[in-house]
Amino acid sequence: MGKFYSTLIKLNSLQFKYRTIFSFFIVLVVMVGSDFLFHIYFPSVVTFFDNTVGIDLSDPTTIALDFAPEIWGGVLAMVLGTLIIVIAIAAESSPKLMDLFVKDWLSLGYVWFLIIASLHAVLIMFYVEPLGRVSSSVLNTYVYLFIGSIFTLPYIFYILLYSKTSNVVTTISTIIQDFITAMRKPMIFTSMNQSIEVVEEYQKEIMGSLDQLDDLLAFTEFKETQTDIIREISLIIQYYIQNKSEFNNRFFDLTKTIRSNATFRTYTDMQYEEMSESKTFYEVKTFRLLGSSYIKMITNDRYDIASIIPAEMVDIGKTCIKNNDDVIMEQVNIRFNTLFRFAIKHAYKNNEPRNLYNLSFHYSNMIQEYIKANRVDMAKYCYDKFKFYANDIYKNAQMNPALYFVVDTLTFELRKCQVLIHETGWSDEDQMDLLKLILQLDKPPGYSKDEVDKGILGGNNGTRRIQIGLALFYLSVDKVSFATAIAEDYLDDLAYFDEKTFKANANTQCFLLSIFGPHFWEDTDRGTLNIYFAPEKDQIDAFKELLFSLMDKRLEALERDVSFLSLEVDKLMQKRKRQDGYLNDVDKERVEELQRKIAAREKTEEEIEMDWTINHDLLYTLLCISFFADQEIDESEKDAIFESYKTFITDVDNDSFNRDFGITTDKFIELKSEESRQKQFDDSLNSIMKDEHYNNKLIELTKCYVNIANADDFIHENEVVLIQRAINIWALDIKVEKPKSGEKLKVQE
Repeated sequence: MGKFYSTLIKLNSLQFKYRTIFSFFIVLVVMVGSDFLFHIYFPSVVTFFDNTVGIDLSDPTTIALDFAPEIWGGVLAMVLGTLIIVIAIAAESSPKLMDLFVKDWLSLGYVWFLIIASLHAVLIMFYVEPLGRVSSSVLNTYVYLFIGSIFTLPYIFYILLYSKTSNVVTTISTIIQDFITAMRKPMIFTSMNQSIEVVEEYQKEIMGSLDQLDDLLAFTEFKETQTDIIREISLIIQYYIQNKSEFNNRFFDLTKTIRSNATFRTYTDMQYEEMSESKTFYEVKTFRLLGSSYIKMITNDRYDIASIIPAEMVDIGKTCIKNNDDVIMEQVNIRFNTLFRFAIKHAYKNNEPRNLYNLSFHYSNMIQEYIKANRVDMAKYCYDKFKFYANDIYKNAQMNPALYFVVDTLTFELRKCQVLIHETGWSDEDQMDLLKLILQLDKPPGYSKDEVDKGILGGNNGTRRIQIGLALFYLSVDKVSFATAIAEDYLDDLAYFDEKTFKANANTQCFLLSIFGPHFWEDTDRGTLNIYFAPEKDQIDAFKELLFSLMDKRLEALERDVSFLSLEVDKLMQKRKRQDGYLNDVDKERVEELQRKIAAREKTEEEIEMDWTINHDLLYTLLCISFFADQEIDESEKDAIFESYKTFITDVDNDSFNRDFGITTDKFIELKSEESRQKQFDDSLNSIMKDEHYNNKLIELTKCYVNIANADDFIHENEVVLIQRAINIWALDIKVEKPKSGEKLKVQE
């Protein structure tokens, strides 16, 4: 049975390939058969006409039969002439029209009918009497000629409509979908097991027809037609995805037909294998076709048509979601990412952001479909890509200031997604993970905000404004922890602005949010939509209260950190000195960043310098154990220094600690050489020993040194040396030894 099906499929393929010849013989057989039957029943026809209308059809002299050849010639000339002219003109906008015409049964049947009937008329004009077939003459003149004449005008209209590019597109799409439908049939399914030729035939047809649509898209200049083509390509691939599960697995074999296709000629063997395993050759071809078309559209400034492609990608993605096709969903995501890269390159080159913010809208729509389908994994993936591209844009926008708005747009789109996620009821953990990604959109790695215009980063920062708007939403739904996370992220700007400037920026942002309405005062590609509008204006005061309360705590930490930052700068300066004034680019950038952060927290002229006291000696020894030993201070060691200091200075607060520690670090930096710093360490140890307050707390202080050394989970040899140095100077009956790997340092009394 399989071989029989295979034979039938091959025969069907032949008729499709040689349809012109097949249609000729079919029409010829029909007309010869009709002539034969009419001749048999002609006496009855003669009797009927003689009795009814008094016309003797059996006598050629009583009826006019000689005009038929001239009329046939006129009909044939009109039809063929019209056909040639229409096809010639239409082919300028539809280059594949001739291919379709020679496969159209109706056109082929009617044209062959006219040609054969004309030859039939000529034949009977000369041989009617010798053959004695008056019936043939009557049939041709009063039947064939009537049919041919009456359908001439409808056929011309048919050709005109058929040659319309939109109808050509629909025809090609129908052909592809018919092939897709056919592959579900048992006969086709079985025949593919028996013959690889059948597989290749169907691969060739659906890919070839797709290439025809691609050619039409590149050839036509009419927006309506381009829109139709893109839409049809989308419908085709959606229909394919819906039905591919019912195809024979052999259809996905990478045959010569696939390997020789222009789309895949650059693929490696590994890529062929991956495509074969995933069964995605047709999807890949379609997506690459759409990607190439997107490039052409944005290059030719056809922003509206270019925007249709990602819109259709969303529809394709929705189809994948319905069919639980994760493999193609990944391909859809890859295509969106690829379109983003194309749009970014075009934007950088032309300082043109429109493609990007149109694309972000459609990409966001895709994310929202994932959210509705509860696909957390896909949403997180897309959020991460938004962050990636936003960082790239933000980092390169100095030369293209118009692109800053794109980052705002990306943030706005994810804001919509966050609201939908909340309404959908996702877990707080997932929501927070996604929120953290949103807060990273304006934070490219290795990038200093101080390098761009302060207006972009200050009260005019659109990204911050949208983030604050999201915080207002969270406050309105009683998700204070989420609003707090946004406020904490906002407070990171304190590293670049002093307190006064930061407050001014925050107040400006809140003021703008309070006055913005839902509509922009100009028309844009998105109409009058104002992306900075926040419906929850009544939460602005609550947010400001939250922000400024958190700011006080952050400022305390920053004041303390300035001293540590100064130490890091000094470390890098010492490194430069050892390297004859040379620092690599990474170190140079780090020094500049540290100096900017320090400058934002610089002491004012009104601050009074304090004298060196025993408390500073204490802090100096704590600092040496932490920093002088290994030239590193991490967050755990910072906390350990603060807690140790509070052990001995009971009335200390953040302000006093920051002030004392600043003096201490300045002293450390001023000393410069290791010898001088070591001498000061010894001097401070002696001062502590002589002080009545500390004299009986030396063992306790030694334990504080040990705690600082243990804080970062790595015991440096120099830390042990410095602690032992203190024990020796103080003549304590205790000792410390560097422990084994993974163990903590301990005091042995």
